[in-house]
Amino acid sequence: MIVKRNRGGKGPANPSAAPRRIVKRSRTPERPLVSDLPIRPRTSAVTRSVVRRHQPAVGGGVQPRAGRSFRRPRLRMRFPFRRRHFVTAGSLAVLAGAVYGGIWLWRSPLMEVAHIEVMGNERVETQAIVTRANVLGENIVTADLASVERTLYGLPLVAKVHVTRDFPNTVKILVEERKTWGTWEQGGVKYSIDRDGVVLGTIPPPAGAPVIRSADSYTLRLGDRVNYQAVDAAAEIYDRLPRQLGTTVSEVAFVPGKGVTVVTADGQTALLGDSSSISYKLAVWAAMATEAQKQRITYTSIDLRYGNRPVVQ
Repeated sequence: MIVKRNRGGKGPANPSAAPRRIVKRSRTPERPLVSDLPIRPRTSAVTRSVVRRHQPAVGGGVQPRAGRSFRRPRLRMRFPFRRRHFVTAGSLAVLAGAVYGGIWLWRSPLMEVAHIEVMGNERVETQAIVTRANVLGENIVTADLASVERTLYGLPLVAKVHVTRDFPNTVKILVEERKTWGTWEQGGVKYSIDRDGVVLGTIPPPAGAPVIRSADSYTLRLGDRVNYQAVDAAAEIYDRLPRQLGTTVSEVAFVPGKGVTVVTADGQTALLGDSSSISYKLAVWAAMATEAQKQRITYTSIDLRYGNRPVVQ
């Protein structure tokens, strides 16, 4: 028998403690040793599982949830590219296709000007406008339409022009022609002019249109401009004279160096000079006519070039 004392055995600190004994028993038929027990062979595989239990929340006092079986993860093949790489590559491919398609469309004949539509012209030939515009075959996006408008303004009969794009391949040109306003007689030829004094040819003017007789004798051509001061003065005289003097205009003459001369239907002649202050000169003329009637003064001509100092003859 082997006796082994523990640390807390009998001593000064614990005098009443009894010693602990270790007894070695002998082998008996009634109590065999563990090493003598027969080993049973394993006839069937037992499925073992590892149960992982969840810890309850702190302070919750809740029972742990039922465990679940742990399965070994399946092996998956890893590719060097991920989904975002495929998305990026697809986006770049679409962008490259769009750029290539845009370049092809830009250079294709579909974007070239193939038709020019002209509207509003009556006396100007359509072919002359198309030739002057000179945009056939150009790219409809890069064609300089402002330059086309400036070019078409060079046509004598064109007063206004507006050029627009009509996709995919048409350019529209809207023309407003000059309108006949009066007659400019020079060198025995009666030329039709518009309000700006542009010569429009020899077409007949409308009834009752102003007539301006010039002392010059050289020949005028289509698109030439006559003296604008004479035209402005004649326009104001034809408008104001019947209201201020009660008579009509028979003729407006333009003499270089002297200016504008007016001949009325009752035979009076007025020298107005340039086109400045026409309304004031006509007002002085009207006041002079009223005063001459009161004093029974008869005159056939009046010089109004000096403003409020008229000279009558």
